[in-house]
Amino acid sequence: MRPHVKPLVKGLLRARRVGACGAAAADTLHAPTRPHPNGWFCLAFSDEVRPGTVTTRTLAGAEVVLYRTTKGVLRAVHPRCPHLGAHLGVGGSIEGEDIVCPFHRFAFDPAGTCVRTGYGQPPPKASLTRHPVCEANGSIYVWRHALGLPPQWQVPVLPMDDRQPYSHDTFDIAGHPQDVIENAFDWGHLPALHGLEDLDIDGKPMPGEPIATVTATARGTVLRGFRQSYTLTVIGLATIAARTVLPRGAGNLYVMLHATPTTPGRIDLRFGTKLELGGVPGLPERIGRAATLPVARLSSVLIQRVASLDTGADLLMWNHQEHVEQPKLAKGDGPIGRYRLWAQQFYAGVEGVRMECTDAEDVAAPSEAVDAKPAGGLVSP
Repeated sequence: MRPHVKPLVKGLLRARRVGACGAAAADTLHAPTRPHPNGWFCLAFSDEVRPGTVTTRTLAGAEVVLYRTTKGVLRAVHPRCPHLGAHLGVGGSIEGEDIVCPFHRFAFDPAGTCVRTGYGQPPPKASLTRHPVCEANGSIYVWRHALGLPPQWQVPVLPMDDRQPYSHDTFDIAGHPQDVIENAFDWGHLPALHGLEDLDIDGKPMPGEPIATVTATARGTVLRGFRQSYTLTVIGLATIAARTVLPRGAGNLYVMLHATPTTPGRIDLRFGTKLELGGVPGLPERIGRAATLPVARLSSVLIQRVASLDTGADLLMWNHQEHVEQPKLAKGDGPIGRYRLWAQQFYAGVEGVRMECTDAEDVAAPSEAVDAKPAGGLVSP
């Protein structure tokens, strides 16, 4: 990380809030105008929702109750009980495979059907409103679409060991998921803000594909002093998953960044790190990996602290960043224009204005910045 932002980032991490620099958060100066995008969004890391527990999270202006049954079945539901509207996340409990309303103790099975009341009377024909939910890569995702359409694509499963949880943190900041995920294609900020050196990076999003991949090698990453190769998997406008293969077969380092829209102009930024060490020579792979889990978990906690400094620098930028619809792009910025065109697919069905943006490398005079061009209707709150 560059020294000009390091003191601000350290203050941010110590205080567990953004704002120590004195500047106003972006959402306090201008009313947010961009809508929430469609897609899968992470509402928790897997270890935050354990069997028998109930928790409430916010997604795109609405609350979602997450819970696991005693056997580990994961569900995401609308928080209001259909009986008399009690909030299932405020005193709701898990009894076996059922979630039980705290008000009249109406119980609902994993299908959402009311199966009993709290006073022995036959249950009414009532059901909870369920949300599509999936669990992948140590993260819990809930599907959201402005028109209520069912999932149009699936979260890819990365080659990682689900037995090991992430060491993670969550920040409530001003921002929009599209700007966070743009980081994967904003290559100019990597040397300028993070101090990466000898950067060699490639990867452009493909129109119509919800998943994109960026590959890179650089010095100055989390593992200081080494030139590392890493792969970024971009999942919709929700997640950047980074995987670094450690030298000599030592294992893999995963860094997970989730941007989840909560209310207009604000996001929950979830950031997690885990180190997966290779097995022990002479032992079967599964047994050898199990033997290294305690060391890997402790190492993940320590690496999370180091990685938080770099991620904190980005977080500081996002909290105060004002989205520029017509950016003056320059050669070396990366495929930001192509990314923004790609991102439009996640606003399907939402009315408003769509902006196109051309990468500086694609114009005749690549050394000159270019303006975005209006292109037709797309988004509004």
